[in-house]
Amino acid sequence: MNAVIVSNRAAEHVLKAIGHSDISYEKTGKFEGSEFLEYIQAVSRIHIQTLITDLDCTDMLIFMQGIRQYRMLRSSTRIIVIALDRHEEDGMVHQLAELGVQVITTSPGTKAETITHALLKLMPESAKSANIAADMEAEGIQMDRIKDQIYRFTSKLHSTYLEGADVLDMELPDLPFQERVVVQERIVGTITVAVMGVESKIGSTHLSILIANYLNRKGYSVALLEANGSQDFAYIESAYEGIRDYTNSTSQFSINGVMYYKHNSKADMSSLLAMGYDYLILDIGSHEESDWSQEFFRANAQILLGAGSEWRQPKIKQFRKMYSKMDQSNWYYCIPFVDPISITDIRKELPGNQVFRLPPHPDPYKASSETDAALTKILKPYLGVRKKASTKVWFYSILSGCMVIIAALIILLILK
Repeated sequence: MNAVIVSNRAAEHVLKAIGHSDISYEKTGKFEGSEFLEYIQAVSRIHIQTLITDLDCTDMLIFMQGIRQYRMLRSSTRIIVIALDRHEEDGMVHQLAELGVQVITTSPGTKAETITHALLKLMPESAKSANIAADMEAEGIQMDRIKDQIYRFTSKLHSTYLEGADVLDMELPDLPFQERVVVQERIVGTITVAVMGVESKIGSTHLSILIANYLNRKGYSVALLEANGSQDFAYIESAYEGIRDYTNSTSQFSINGVMYYKHNSKADMSSLLAMGYDYLILDIGSHEESDWSQEFFRANAQILLGAGSEWRQPKIKQFRKMYSKMDQSNWYYCIPFVDPISITDIRKELPGNQVFRLPPHPDPYKASSETDAALTKILKPYLGVRKKASTKVWFYSILSGCMVIIAALIILLILK
């Protein structure tokens, strides 16, 4: 069974593809943010095979918030999002891909009818698939003429019928997330996590180290880049070596398995990504003082650090307003040293954004279950399952073990 939450524009073509008999939950129209989130919560309480929705049914920020919430609650359910009049290069499409969502895009000007045929390709199990597919074949539509191309996390399906339409089939792993991101048993490239303060001296380096050590303890390879001019990493290295005024001409050093790259390092983003780390943490510092602030908007996980005190909270709202025209659905506001009542007030001031309270954690090199729980909530969409050993590896391991046993038995017989 399926659930459908779509705009009026897409509804007709979605229903034509899957039929009313296959729908256990249906909402059609343009929804307010609270309505959409309410429908998402309702769908999460029932067991379905596929959730079908589209970008036109509500506000973009609320839409991404709802999809993330649903993905966390229903990790194994397939999600199909229809993105009419959007190219596959669209940033929203990329974010959905990273959540393991299947996306159907149509280039601007393409007829909405292509949705029906794209859904049939993604959902051959639909009750009406056979009949409509037969009609399509009778009309001479050759849906099997498909050219596979790899694009980031997607497979683009092109056919002669779907002129001007791109069907993006995101084949990411089902959640829950555990230790590594895998796409059909292949490791996805380095995930970047940007940590930036809405003002200076807010603790971005402290939080960056917390995140790096958290990921390292989970078995990931992690690099931490000093993407600001504070020169704090030199002091960190000196403290770690236990030597006052310790200086080291090298541009990087390692602490507990995490590789630190100093500000004077000549390594740029492309070279760091090419090194193959699982995670690259960018300690950007204040957005007004760092030359790397633009990397925040390109990162996979975008973490903003703000102060919880009442007289400094306006800085958070000012930053949000400054970038009001940008997609903020991937922003995670983290507020340290704040009581539960204050964090509730801050969330009310930032509707549509994700706001997290960080517990006190004075030593970032010591683990804390409370901090780990908070970081798990923040980074959950960017954690994956460790790659499983292939069947071939298991086969040869068992075969090798058998050969050793046979050899041992032969030696015993000879000795007798």
